[in-house]
Amino acid sequence: MGWYLKIAHDDWCWVATAIALVLMAEAFNTAVETLADEVSLEHRVRIGIAKDLGAGAVLIAALAALVIGLLVFIPCL
Repeated sequence: MGWYLKIAHDDWCWVATAIALVLMAEAFNTAVETLADEVSLEHRVRIGIAKDLGAGAVLIAALAALVIGLLVFIPCL
């Protein structure tokens, strides 16, 4: 979409940052979940909370990426 709309260089920086933010959040969440599963496969409340917080961080990153995408692409449309 960025190539099609020929967005500015500064906007590309924002889009790349948003993509990296979401990928980093996903990687950290996967690390937390993998480590938690290694510690204990049975249901433990605190491990569940840690997994939920990791998923929440991914959601926050995705929402931030959505806002960045709207701010970059809506003016081009």
